[in-house]
Amino acid sequence: MTEIRHTGPGRSRVSLLLLAPLLLLVALGSWAVASPVGGAPDENYHIASIWCGAGDRPGLCETAPDGAGQRVPWATIASQCYAFHPEITANCQKKVLGSDPSHLVITDHVNSTAHFYSPVYYAVMSVFASSDVAVSVIVVRLLNAVIFVAIVTALYLLLPARRRPLLVVPMAATLIPWGLFLVASVNPSGWAVLAGGTLWLAMLGFLETSGRRRIGLGVLAALLTVMGAGARPDMAVYAVVALAAAVLIAGRGLRGRRFWLSIVYPVALSIVCFLLYLTAQQATAWQNGSAPGSGGGTLHGRELLLRNLLDVPLLWFGSFGTWPLGWNDVVMPAVVWVGVMFVVGAVVFLGFAAMGWRKAVLLAVGAAALIVLPVYLLQRNDMEVGALVHPRYLLPLVTMFVGFAMLPVRGKKLLALTRVQAGGIVAILSVANAVALYSNIKRYTLGNVTGLRLTAPGSWWWEAGVPHPTIVWLVGSAAFLAALSVLARELLSHQADVFAQRSGSAGLEEHGSLAQESSPRGLANTQ
Repeated sequence: MTEIRHTGPGRSRVSLLLLAPLLLLVALGSWAVASPVGGAPDENYHIASIWCGAGDRPGLCETAPDGAGQRVPWATIASQCYAFHPEITANCQKKVLGSDPSHLVITDHVNSTAHFYSPVYYAVMSVFASSDVAVSVIVVRLLNAVIFVAIVTALYLLLPARRRPLLVVPMAATLIPWGLFLVASVNPSGWAVLAGGTLWLAMLGFLETSGRRRIGLGVLAALLTVMGAGARPDMAVYAVVALAAAVLIAGRGLRGRRFWLSIVYPVALSIVCFLLYLTAQQATAWQNGSAPGSGGGTLHGRELLLRNLLDVPLLWFGSFGTWPLGWNDVVMPAVVWVGVMFVVGAVVFLGFAAMGWRKAVLLAVGAAALIVLPVYLLQRNDMEVGALVHPRYLLPLVTMFVGFAMLPVRGKKLLALTRVQAGGIVAILSVANAVALYSNIKRYTLGNVTGLRLTAPGSWWWEAGVPHPTIVWLVGSAAFLAALSVLARELLSHQADVFAQRSGSAGLEEHGSLAQESSPRGLANTQ
């Protein structure tokens, strides 16, 4: 085992407050400009919906005659000319958009007409819509990155230190590349990714703490509930799972009247999830087996069920890079998804070393949700894995599952993780992020041509104001590596501090301190 030096809580706190969030924001900022307007899945729908998120506004969103749809800027719906064609660069936009990309055209592929999603996300982001679509898209992407960093940082600081690894490790392990891509995009799935990794912890912290910390965590839980359920209808379901998980974990420490008073809040938030779920037409369509394109498969009945059950793991791991980015046309090299899957597998199996009945129930529920929900939707719509349900829809559940696996159990040891092992994880994830970011940028600047360069004469890039793509890649990759390194050191320092300060501490309940469940050098051992 490697000895860990005590660095002191003051220095640790300063580095977390000032360094790690800034580095993470730079890393996400690089992803925000790594693809052109229209680069995220269904971005033509989401951009137009943002422009119409505040109702009719002259020059931005106007109701078409006879209610035939909405009139929106041409650039909001026509920028994805390269979609599904990796050989076509984003330069095609110049020809398609023409000399006046802001002229209004009629579309019914917008949320104010189709109502596939809750209006919450689009209403918030509509504030930043303008006649310059490209600038507004970058602003929305950067804003989503800021929101992500701000909420994760606030949650980290408000959580008891023993709970912080449950926030940092699962999110670091599962967000490459799809999570980072979505967080720094205009796609509402970015909010679902954020809520999936944080809501259950915010509610758990609320149930376990008191005073101002409890109030702060309660506010975060409410905010994350509205953001998650207001972004995607499936996240409304996942949010209820997250809230129930928090109650189950904290339940042993809550007795009698205190228990019933404590669960009032998560129950109230679950009702909010239900109400937001009802505002999304997409949810009803899927439940009734009437999703667009349904019924087109060759298998049916039991044969279809067996095929979907055997193939559903493709959806769990697709967000790690086996599923191409963008419009399914940005293929990730194997080093990306192999590295991420290795880290996720290592974290989950380390967590399995400590098992109790509460944790087993959580893992069983998480596994059942990852199987039943996608297979149910596919069967209802008579479709096979690969259609209708995409891996990004399940990413919030995957992140939660990894967090559940890391939960401590009283009297059971989690396997220790040394500094060398932690450094290896940081290195693997940093390489995976760098390669994914490079691949994403190159697909739009040069297409699928061979070679190492990111640009060439006449290749696509943003107008003035955005750094050269090579600089974006180098700075973004370095910032991600530095952010992970800082966070790894924080967690290792915390566990060393805890071990130095305690001797013969009383045992904890199943939901208690990770530090008291295993050896002082385990990565999870923080108080």
